Amino acid sequence: MHLPELWALIEADLARARSTLPADASGHKALREYQDFISHNELALACDMLEAYAQDHQVTKEFWSALRDAAAKMRLPSADRYQGYSRGARDTF
Repeated sequence: MHLPELWALIEADLARARSTLPADASGHKALREYQDFISHNELALACDMLEAYAQDHQVTKEFWSALRDAAAKMRLPSADRYQGYSRGARDTF
């Protein structure tokens, strides 16, 4: 798979995770940074910002599943952790 295609899939996974968050979350510092990282194609950092948001807010299993999918495509070690969260081991930090 070509990198632009992979990046598009990862970006879609990240957008899916973001879409599970409430609309008023967009004012949170981590989500503003997430948007900056997305616009600069810094996908691993964007993933980190979504995780940072989840440190202080309750998120769904669907959020963790989407974040896991993105992290797995980027081969990030955090994918295993997100897998556990998506199974319901933990909905928040």
